[in-house]
Amino acid sequence: MGTRPFRWFPHEGRRHAIPDDLVARDDGATLCGVEIVVPRDRGSKTAWCWPTCTACEAAWRDREGLPKRLVFHR
Repeated sequence: MGTRPFRWFPHEGRRHAIPDDLVARDDGATLCGVEIVVPRDRGSKTAWCWPTCTACEAAWRDREGLPKRLVFHR
């Protein structure tokens, strides 16, 4: 387990934040509310490069006391 309460987890094309204490085969939910079952396998290397779920990132930043992410539009 890490030192933070959440970790990143690839699921359905996005990297979501999940509670750090979830282990393989546990039922749980991402910070954006998606129900998941943690698989035994870690996932592919490309899955860890998927875009971050913006709802999970916002919830994670709020819970960690971090400033909101700045988004620049072109």
